Amino acid sequence: MSKALPSKKQLQWADMEIGVIIHYIMEIYDPDFKEYKTSAVRTRLSPDKFNPSKLDPEQWVRSAYELGAKYAVIVLNHCTGFSLWPTKVNDYSCVSMKWKDGKGDIFREFLDACKKYGIKPGAYYSTGCNGYYNINDEWKIDYKSEEYQAYVHCVEEQVKEIWSEYGELFEIWFDGGVIPKEKGGPDILPILKKYQPNAVTFQGPADAPYNIRWVGNEQGVAPECCRASVRKDDRTDIYGDINGELWIPAETDFPNRANESFDGGWGWKAGEEKYVLSPEKLLDCYVKSVGRNTNMIVGMAISADGDFQDEEQFIAFGKLFKETFANPVDALKSPDADNIVLHSDGKAKLNYFVISEDISKGENVDGLILYADGKEIYRGECIGHKRIVPLEGISAKEIKAQVSSSDGREISIKKAELY
Repeated sequence: MSKALPSKKQLQWADMEIGVIIHYIMEIYDPDFKEYKTSAVRTRLSPDKFNPSKLDPEQWVRSAYELGAKYAVIVLNHCTGFSLWPTKVNDYSCVSMKWKDGKGDIFREFLDACKKYGIKPGAYYSTGCNGYYNINDEWKIDYKSEEYQAYVHCVEEQVKEIWSEYGELFEIWFDGGVIPKEKGGPDILPILKKYQPNAVTFQGPADAPYNIRWVGNEQGVAPECCRASVRKDDRTDIYGDINGELWIPAETDFPNRANESFDGGWGWKAGEEKYVLSPEKLLDCYVKSVGRNTNMIVGMAISADGDFQDEEQFIAFGKLFKETFANPVDALKSPDADNIVLHSDGKAKLNYFVISEDISKGENVDGLILYADGKEIYRGECIGHKRIVPLEGISAKEIKAQVSSSDGREISIKKAELY
């Protein structure tokens, strides 16, 4: 038996598989401005300049639904420090926008839309940088300074607002982690435990109960073997460790536009439609993220008008995804680990082999070999929640999977499918 086991909350998170992270960020209103992590944002990116004519959080969430996302994280406070809810801490928020005469609440509308479409809501809050407070994570910072402690107070008060006034959140993003209290950072953990004790936390405080980790890149590709468990002394290990004591699975994040576009693809810019990833590319990312034992979370670049202009991309992927994985050629539920054999007529082109462990019992497989009509075609290590092996359109009457555990762990396979 593996040392680390997932909680019920982490099992639920893994079953979600696909999420989105919504970026309506103020940098899009002045894409040539490079000092958005400094106090220059107060004048250069003044909220009274923001008057989007199509701002519609329901359209954002509907697009996520069409993609097939089961959860959605909204970026509430990015590097400029601008807040998408009417915070009481300062006026650098939607209350100073012309949109709805300053009476709107983008976060509230997002949550209402999530409820309508049956999507679990999440929230991103940057604790690392904030231009409004002149806090730049690229600078060397004295965390004990009066200036930084003013920012610490802001962080603590604003996360209290987000976490206590809007209901339960499924996932909370910190992005880059949190400076520990003992080093001068905000005292986040008690606030989290009080108001959002059930939230999955991306790069959260070390002692948060349901942490998940970054996959290490923003290209939508997880390592070939990416385990959910990690060692206590290396919680951010990209690859994980089968003998790890902590269950901290990885999440693979990438934007819906190519990394060479504005802000690495996370931010919208006019005239960059050529960078919108194709549905086929999104499917490839699914195979290389969810199919490598992580969740996939896709960035949504919201336009200066306030709408998600790439909705057709999400609709097309949702259709392609259903077509690809709707009807297996053969499938086994809870197969004997010593007899995993799937059959075909020998004429159909086979594209994917999919296999899942029962991770409620841990990740116990350390060897996976596939045979097509007796010939070895793939050799790997881990399975985890889901392993998708591309078969490149081969034809075979029989696909056999051989799984192993070198130290005698009990192997429990949840399902095996052939597409």
